[in-house]
Amino acid sequence: MKIIHIVENLDKGAVENWLVNIFLESRKIRPDWEWTFYCILGKPGRLDENVRNAGARIIYSPVTVSNKLSFLKYLRIELKSGGYDILHAHHDYLSGFYLLASAGIKFKKRLLHIHNTDKSLPVGNKTLHDLLLGPFRKFAIMLSDQVIGISKNTLEQFAKRRNVPDDKFIILYYGINFSRFEGAVQKASIRSEFNLPEHSKILLYAGRMNQMKNPVFVVEVLARLLRLRSDVYAVFIGQGDEQQMVEQKASELGITDHIRISGWHNNVPAVMKGADVFVFPRKEYPKEGLGLVVVEAQAAGLPMFITDGIVRDAIVIPELAHFNDLSDPSAWANQIAEVLDCEAPLPAEQALQRMKQSPFELARATKNLVDIYEH
Repeated sequence: MKIIHIVENLDKGAVENWLVNIFLESRKIRPDWEWTFYCILGKPGRLDENVRNAGARIIYSPVTVSNKLSFLKYLRIELKSGGYDILHAHHDYLSGFYLLASAGIKFKKRLLHIHNTDKSLPVGNKTLHDLLLGPFRKFAIMLSDQVIGISKNTLEQFAKRRNVPDDKFIILYYGINFSRFEGAVQKASIRSEFNLPEHSKILLYAGRMNQMKNPVFVVEVLARLLRLRSDVYAVFIGQGDEQQMVEQKASELGITDHIRISGWHNNVPAVMKGADVFVFPRKEYPKEGLGLVVVEAQAAGLPMFITDGIVRDAIVIPELAHFNDLSDPSAWANQIAEVLDCEAPLPAEQALQRMKQSPFELARATKNLVDIYEH
């Protein structure tokens, strides 16, 4: 089997990290398959070496997608000459553009993978964006054999109808290597890393710091929580446009000393296991495609304070999930204070075992993707 994946580049993106983990796991059951990653950004990423060492091929697009005709030309040359069995495109609406390059070329399957509910095309003009969105969606559906979504809601939003999946629209949950959550909790070392008091309580935010994921709201919750108890600190893992707003809001509220912003972290599971509460106030519309960090937080046994912007597909352990709207940060603070004073609803080891039995377990998710390719 020869498979080509069209991705941004093999760097820090959640999609690419998931895909690389799936690829590495697939070597255990289909070691003879040939995987190729076609990187549209045309530049190396930090995962390239791992992928090449495991036997995959990486192609950097000689032109960026902004040079539309040349991009299609070079992509078509590769698709035509590569002798691929599977074409797997990972860019939602933009994949309709990629699939145009495959017209008339024979594949066993053309797969369109929808990873987000955000409706976006990189055209830089809102009028043109709105004009092209519908045709790109139609091209993507028409030119693909199957549309894969990371959640039921993701499929419904893209298909513009209820009652999916079916033969054309199917769900494939992300696979996570839950072994990274094994081992003893090192709460003291995590507090030392972030220069926190030994017995402090950690509110953890993990993800891109952008307006939709709403990290500034965490600062507002923290300010109200600090009126109830003084031992709470918010740790932010991630980067994005809202980082400065988080710092500014913390300064305005006089709680800068209770904020830590780490940027991206190489061992998120360890930080999650060392935290006390996970707070992810995603705006409620459009919903998160899935919310991979929410799945991971459950593997760490963390109580989670989240919104209806997180789809129910992501909730495996409902007793850990506290859903709230965004109308009142004080309500969040009061509930978090109650949770911090109580024992965990279940031991972390038990939470991890439940996640290992879920569709998100890496080997199970890998087998599900292999089945899509083969059938």
